[in-house]
Parts: sequence; structure tokens; C-alpha cells
Amino acid sequence: MTSWIEAARDLIARDGGVVRASLVGVRGSAPREAGAMMLITRTDIWQTIGGGSLEFEVMARARTMLDNPAAPWQRQVISAALGPDMGQCCGGHVKVLLERFGAAEIDQLAALGGGRRLAHPLAGTGPPVNAGDAMIGLTDDRSAFVAPVAQPGRPLFLYGAGHIGRALAPHLVALQLDLHWMDVEEARFPPEMPGGVTRVVASDPTVIAAHAPVDAFHLVITHNHALDEAICHRILTGPGFARLGLIGSATKAARFRSRLTKAGVAPEVLDRLVCPVGLPSITGKHPARVALSIAAGVAIWQQEMDESD
Repeated sequence: MTSWIEAARDLIARDGGVVRASLVGVRGSAPREAGAMMLITRTDIWQTIGGGSLEFEVMARARTMLDNPAAPWQRQVISAALGPDMGQCCGGHVKVLLERFGAAEIDQLAALGGGRRLAHPLAGTGPPVNAGDAMIGLTDDRSAFVAPVAQPGRPLFLYGAGHIGRALAPHLVALQLDLHWMDVEEARFPPEMPGGVTRVVASDPTVIAAHAPVDAFHLVITHNHALDEAICHRILTGPGFARLGLIGSATKAARFRSRLTKAGVAPEVLDRLVCPVGLPSITGKHPARVALSIAAGVAIWQQEMDESD
């Protein structure tokens, strides 16, 4: 589960302030559902509320708030008809709550991170409050919007922080996956991590793989074929997994299947190993193209899992 508070704290520490934008009201056709949210800094975003022109307007308003900080827990509500106001063809109407958080709020915000749901006031300068198990949506008096602290993203374990991993990680975050990104050396990670990512430095990534949830996705793209094989073996012989993808050529796939069969992996389990991972229709070896191919494949995995639930 990816907590927006954890992502916000990381962005505040890096950029000094962040605005949470959340859809608190939707009527008619709109790009996203009520409850969709994003975090905005002066130079970056985390997640999306969708909508093209709407999102650009929200980002502009948010950055004005960041440039002109007022009272603590500063907030405002934008009400917009997507057709007349934003020039979009959706035709619906939305309300977006903007909440600014900075250094003055970070400690209290962190203290709220242990709850399941928060009630976000639509007006005033008070902080959000723990909402317990209250229903998600507007409160009965319509003074606040109850939203989950953690986004219900499926866990994905990404092994390898080389050039492909660096190009791929932001796409996986954008897919709202709970990304656990690991490598054997801290120096292999980029200086700035995408918001909401759990970075894991592990001398033996197979130990992490062995304890991953059984509903997790795994992408194995390390710098070392022997390490790739060890991770795949541990996942394939473990308690279970949702999807397993391995970067490589058809030759590598054949070699790994032969070696893993000799290592005792059952044929029906080995059939679940996807190698080469990604969409074959996206070709080329440039890291950006490879990352897009893999991310598109993961999006298909998500769709398949959603349809089977």
C-alpha cells in the first residue's frame, strides 16, 4: 500500500512544500472518479486526477499556493464545468480540493499517517482528522471529504536499478503500483527517487523475493544473469506470486528455462515466467523504449488481475 502521506513527506523534504489535489465531487462524465488525487510541487507531480486542461489548471493553482504560503493548513476548492470552463468534451462537473502542506505541517501530518482514512475539511485552516472506518466520500454535513491514507496499489518488486530500471520506475509509479525497488548497491539508485517508492538495498535480493506477498508482481532486470536466475528460482519455488517478468532475449529465456527445469522448477510453474517481458510490438533497445514496453505489459497484467477479481 502506498501512503500519500509518505510521498508528501518525501516531497516536502526535497522541495519545501506540496499541494494535495483531490476530486471531492463529480457529476456527469469526468476523467476520474471522486477520491482520485495527486501531489504537486513546484517542479514535480505524483499520481494524477486526469483531465488534461483540468489538471493543468489545478497544477497552476497549486503552484500559486506554493509560491504564496499563507496560514497553516491552507486550502481552497475549485469548482469547474469541464466543457465551458476547461474546453473538454467530457461535459461533467467536478470539485477539486487543494490542500497545501509544508514544514509547519509535516510533523502533524506524519502523526496522521497511522490511520486508515482521514477527513479532509473543505474550508477553514484546521488539519485533516482521523476518520476511522467512516465511509469514503463527503461527510453527512458535507464539510469534509473522507479519503484513504494509502492507495490500494498492488505490490510490485523491481529488481535492478540500472538504466532500464531508472527509466521504468516512474512508469510503474504512474500505474499506481506499490513499488519496492531494490539493488545490491545504494550507488546504483538515482539521486532523486520517484515519490512513494520504497528503496531497498539488499546484498541478497532473493531474501526479499522469498518474503514478497503472494499477490505481488515481480520484474527482474538486474545487471547480472546469475542474480537474475537466483531471484527467478526463489520466486518460482516460493509460496506464490501474481506475475513474474524477466528481461532478456529469446536465447536467454531458453537458457533460463533449461536451467530452472534442471533446478527442480515444475513445468506448470515455469510456464508462468514471462521472458522476454514487455510488448513485442514495441521494439528497440533504447532504455526508454524498453521501459515503455515493460510498463505496457504490466498495465495488461493489472487489467487481467482486475477482471479476474
